[in-house]
Formats: sequence, C-alpha cells, structure tokens
Amino acid sequence: MNKHILHDHLDGGLRPSTANDIAKKIKYKPLLEIEDVQGFFDRSLSNSLEEYLEAFTHTIALMQDYSSIERIAFEAAEDMHLNGINFYESRYAPFYSVNEGMTPLDVIDAVNSGFKIAEETYGIKSGLILCGMRHDTKNVINVANLCVEAKDKIIGFDIAGPELSFPPSLFAESFKKVSESGVNITIHAGEGDGVSSIIDALNNGAMRIGHGVRIIEDINDGIIGPTASKIIDLQIPLEICITSNIHTNMYESYEAHPITSLIDYGFNVYLNTDNRLMSNTSISKEIEIAKNLGINDVDRLLKYSASDSFFD
Repeated sequence: MNKHILHDHLDGGLRPSTANDIAKKIKYKPLLEIEDVQGFFDRSLSNSLEEYLEAFTHTIALMQDYSSIERIAFEAAEDMHLNGINFYESRYAPFYSVNEGMTPLDVIDAVNSGFKIAEETYGIKSGLILCGMRHDTKNVINVANLCVEAKDKIIGFDIAGPELSFPPSLFAESFKKVSESGVNITIHAGEGDGVSSIIDALNNGAMRIGHGVRIIEDINDGIIGPTASKIIDLQIPLEICITSNIHTNMYESYEAHPITSLIDYGFNVYLNTDNRLMSNTSISKEIEIAKNLGINDVDRLLKYSASDSFFD
C-alpha cells in the first residue's frame, strides 16, 4: 500500500544538523550561540502558540538561498522515504525566502529541485503546496497570484498562520482565482478557531481541511451537527496532526485528543506530522502514538487515495 503525507511544513522540518550547518555557513548568530540546536528548536514544552511559532523565524532565516532550500527539500523527502512514505505533500510560504538573490519562482524551483533529486534517488514523489499567511492580506494575494503563474510547478494553495480573526472568507477573491485556474485548495481551519472556520473553508473551495480537529465540537451528546454531517457525507479529508495539537496547547494530553472519536464517527482522517523539528516528531512517532491510543489499522490513516491527493 502506498503511504501518503498530506500536511507537513517545509520550514518546520529541518534536520537540526542541517540547521547548524547552514547557520555556520551564513554566520547566523542566534544559532551560533546555541550548543544544543535540537533542544533549541524543540517546542514540545512551549507555553503558548506564540512561543511555538517563534522557532520559525530561525528556520526561515536559514532558507534564503537556492542551495539551502534545495538541501532542506531533499532531506525532507528523504526523511519521509526513510519513514516508509511514498507520496509527500509539503507546504511553504514562498515569499519568506524572497530577497535580492531569490525570486518567488527561484524559491519554487529550489524546492522542486530538492524533491526531484529525492525522487531520482529513492522513488518518493513530492509536491509543493504554497502557503499564504492569513494575517497579511497582501501576502495571501501575492501567493494566490503566484499559484496561478506557477500552477504547473506546484500542487496546491493554502493559507496558514493565526486562524482566529482571519477567516478564509477574507480571501474569497484569491480562493476563487486559484480555483478557477485549476489549482487544488486546502485550508488550515478548525485548529486556532472552531467549526465556523471549517464551514467557511468549505465555502471557499477547500478540498481538504488542514487540522480540522475542532469539527468534534459540532457533535454534542452523539448528535452530529450540520457541518460535521457535511464533512462526513462528502468524506472531506481531515489532515490530523496529533503531536502538534498537543504542543500548541489545543489539548492537554494525547488521551484528550479527539482523533479516535473522529474515526469512530466516520470522518475521513489522515495522520500527519505538521512540524517535525518543533514537535520533535516523525511519521513513525505519530504512528506509535496512534497505536497507543487504540487505533489498530494505522496504515489506513496514511492510505493513498486519488480523490484525496493533489498529485495528478
């Protein structure tokens, strides 16, 4: 059976050794002063979402030239292959790497070059989803336009960042433009905000929901609400990331996470990694967590389905 990862952030999955190497190469002082780079990036004990997200300022700082981005992309795909994954969908906010020496298309080409080397080496197929940052309207517009321009080089469009107060409908025109160009859409929803965010994502063309765990809030005393019913009836994929949800303080413990309930209710659940570096995780670790929660057929949560994939 082919195994598939739908939700993994490229800038959240650097190898600590690679972060250290690039920091030395570009003389990035914040990391040069750190003895334990892996410990520095590990935000499993973060007290807030802000503390968790602060780590990304440092990984992005290391992704400012072609060779570094290419290496990071290759190693991300390689790590997925080593964890038994055949199809890897990765996402990144490309304008974070744009500078005097890198255009948005250069960023895309660097990522795809790393993916191509991994495919030639291991056979793993990887694709790039472009992320707009929802707290920056101009950024979302620019990324949507880039999706249309580079639609043959990417596999999808997403918005990420702080969900609360930034619903998908704020960017309805961008989603419409992207959809009409034939680009696939997945939207972060039902993580930092609730059920209303999820239905808003669906209304703006989401074919999958990034995280989506809070759809469980539309089920009360066993009665399934209208949004949950729609998600189940249409089998909209939920890109579930257990460990990340714990580390961003959505749930107090693994046992409190609703993934088992979501499966029992018949939701189309996929198991994912989100940010491997910050959460000190891998798909192998997520599989073990799922098994410990009593999920027997974990492979089913990694299944490859043509209708759920953004690959052609």
